Formats: sequence, structure tokens, C-alpha cells
Amino acid sequence: MILNSPLQQENKGVINTVVCDICGAPGTGTLVSAEDMRKAVFKNGFNPFALGLAGQLHSAFGIDSSAAFEGWKNTIVAQDTSDWNICAKCMSKLRPYLEGKPRPTGVKKATVSANHLVGALAAKEAERKYKRKKRWQFWKK
Repeated sequence: MILNSPLQQENKGVINTVVCDICGAPGTGTLVSAEDMRKAVFKNGFNPFALGLAGQLHSAFGIDSSAAFEGWKNTIVAQDTSDWNICAKCMSKLRPYLEGKPRPTGVKKATVSANHLVGALAAKEAERKYKRKKRWQFWKK
């Protein structure tokens, strides 16, 4: 769930629009679990900034796309527990990075800490968990 709201329908009389969690396009798309998204990013190298999917908001703040990607990966992707809503355009680019069919979990409320230490620890754990092992390291977890 990229800097937009998680899947929401109606909250106290205010209607929140469902948007793609990568590009922000309105509408309901394919639901992808947070775990599948972490694998796509940390293990298989999915980078929506390099693919031109994430928009250019970061450049308005003087942040280059590689720094924006690292921040997004280490804060949002590493910590998020909710399913991601992915539009058809973004899904066509994400699909090669997924391992099998998307498996949503039904979790709709995102949990991401604004604390940089929490983000750094979550990112380090995701890096460790999804780091590709060399053939001779098959016994390592």
C-alpha cells in the first residue's frame, strides 16, 4: 500500500476512493498480499519507480527515484501487513515478479510505523528473509 489509503469503502459517512497502491489509479484491481509484495520487491527486484509506475511526486521534493524506491521499500513494503490493491496496468508489470498466483489475506488495514528505527529493522529482516542463497548455502535459513 503505497502512500495512499488501504482498501476502504465507507467511513462515518465519508466515502473513500479505492486506488491502486502503486500508481494511485482509481478502482478496484487485483489484491496481492503484503507477503507476496515483499517477495516481489526484496527477493525478485520489483521496482515501480524504475518501471515508471509510481509517478513523479518524489521529484517535486528533490528526491531521485532510487532514493524514493529505497524509502518506499524499507518503510512501506517492509512493514505493511495489508493486502495491496493493484490496477491492471501495474499488475501487468508486477506479475513477472510474483511467485505464483496472488494470494490476498483479507487484511484491509495497513500497519506501518513512521518511526525510522522500526522501518530500518523491518527492512533488515525482509532483506535477510528474502536474500537469495547461493547453491552452496542450502543449509542456511
